Amino acid sequence: MDSVKYDTLQEENLLRFESVCMRCGRCCGSKDGDPCAKLRTNSDRRYYCEIYRDRLGPQKTVSGRVFNCVPIREMAKYGYARPDCAYNNARQ
Repeated sequence: MDSVKYDTLQEENLLRFESVCMRCGRCCGSKDGDPCAKLRTNSDRRYYCEIYRDRLGPQKTVSGRVFNCVPIREMAKYGYARPDCAYNNARQ
């Protein structure tokens, strides 16, 4: 498989995987009392990250606690996603 075809397939898989997200914000702390400082809600009360493309790595919660943002795909892959997370059913 050539690299362009491979890259296209990888991007399609990522988009398909991310399309199952319910935008509940729980993986970013929306229900824990100290969410990520970059977590926002839209007019439909769905959550999103204001720096999504640059989110990975050190981040801070609203209270200032530092944590490492990691892809939820990895969390689900290793069984660390919350039990009710839609990603649990979308493992690759």
